[in-house]
Amino acid sequence: MIATNVRRLGLYLMLAFAVVSASIAWWQVLEAPQLATRADNPEVIAARRSLLRGTIFDATGQVLATSQVIDGLSTRTYADPAFTHVIGYSSLRFGSTGIEAAFEDVLVGRTDPNPIRDIVNDVLNRQPEPRDLSLTIDRRLQDFAANELGGDAGAVVALDPISGQILAMVSVPSFDATPISGDPDVAQEPMDALRGNEAEPLLARARQGRYVPGSIMKVFTTAAALDAGVITPDTTFADQPEQETNGFVVDGFPIREHDLGGIAPSLWPLSEALQVSSNIYFAHVGLELGAERFLEYARQFGFCGPMQIGPLDRPLSVAPSYVTAAENGECSAFSGDVELATAAFGQGSVLATPVQMALLAATIAGDGVMPQPYVVRDVRAHTDDGTLSQTVLDEFGSGGTRVISTQAARATRTAMVDAVNGELGRLYAGQADVTLYGIGGQRSAGKTGTAQLGGEQAPHSWFIGFAPAQEGATPQIAVAVLVESGGSGSGRAAPIAGRVMAEYLRLSGG
Repeated sequence: MIATNVRRLGLYLMLAFAVVSASIAWWQVLEAPQLATRADNPEVIAARRSLLRGTIFDATGQVLATSQVIDGLSTRTYADPAFTHVIGYSSLRFGSTGIEAAFEDVLVGRTDPNPIRDIVNDVLNRQPEPRDLSLTIDRRLQDFAANELGGDAGAVVALDPISGQILAMVSVPSFDATPISGDPDVAQEPMDALRGNEAEPLLARARQGRYVPGSIMKVFTTAAALDAGVITPDTTFADQPEQETNGFVVDGFPIREHDLGGIAPSLWPLSEALQVSSNIYFAHVGLELGAERFLEYARQFGFCGPMQIGPLDRPLSVAPSYVTAAENGECSAFSGDVELATAAFGQGSVLATPVQMALLAATIAGDGVMPQPYVVRDVRAHTDDGTLSQTVLDEFGSGGTRVISTQAARATRTAMVDAVNGELGRLYAGQADVTLYGIGGQRSAGKTGTAQLGGEQAPHSWFIGFAPAQEGATPQIAVAVLVESGGSGSGRAAPIAGRVMAEYLRLSGG
């Protein structure tokens, strides 16, 4: 009996030891990265108050954010308000946002990019060492895009359509985050001023603003319908010319054409329909595609669910975009053919972020592969002199996901080139052509959008596109430009996009 009890006790002790060991491994190894970044972790709070944060650099090594400890408080200084909605802020009173939040533990040294070294540092109780970050964004292009928007509320998103690197991501209006990132006793007043500002400078419009996209959505409808095989570049709709004048009645609801600027209706195939941005044509295309396939392709392009910039464990969040009314974070079913037809030309219940629409353009530029965007290029050893270390501790990059076939993407690309450079297209989107801004021998592809808002509100001005886009060229930059209540896409967003693309090609030697 005694021997049995001893064996039983030994078994219990072994089981208890195994449970404790597994718990330690779980919390100290597997869950350590998540615990290290939780805002309510006392160590994170203490680190934010008293430890230096790493420096953040742009793609060329220019300093964007620095830190110093003053009277025991870690104080952050930001060099350029054009980056505020990308970098975010680290505040002793209000917490962290943006990249500052996503890389909190790395910046203060609570987590080492090398997990083995992280364990060794923990065992030896070494003091945390801050790490520096370098971004994919060149400050020159970021500032250029911000200046192009000027005082208009809006956003510019630019990315490499092949690699997914964010090249610029601007939200206007912005603000200087330095006053809220220092002494917590004096941070409340500047934050109150920001919160009370009717212009909503705290809103990261590029990632979190959702807008009616208008006619830039026709690029999606084109790509999806071509991939599904329901249209070809030669497809026409026999009733379309007459409906341009009298309206296209769907379930008793008349769909009207926008002002064609004196262009006489004709039996347009795809290219000409995109050049003149015919609502009637694309309402037909949407109905041919059908509700189920429309939603299926929307999900493939990133609509109807969460989206992020950067790695899964360090996301820079992007608000979901929807093609129908949102329902439990998803796209609801279409209510009927009227909603489907209007969604096909970017009205109805469609709401999209500039990031989402830039990725749409990038997918066409990338032969049907949607890149996974990222903005932090790498983690580096910290330097005390404010220069970019050559010691790279961790690198980031991402692949892509095929969304549509190469053939469908290339047919859409051809139509988008015509929408900027064609005989009819130049009247609407010609101001996006990079040749107008000193880039010889290249062509832009794109589509304008004039998103009607109803009432007396001026429409949102949109443009999405990429360059260089001529046959045989590899696109280097894809863009989305939004100007809130900026009027026509041709008048405001298109020239901004053309100049931003031209500036990038100039800076990169393209």
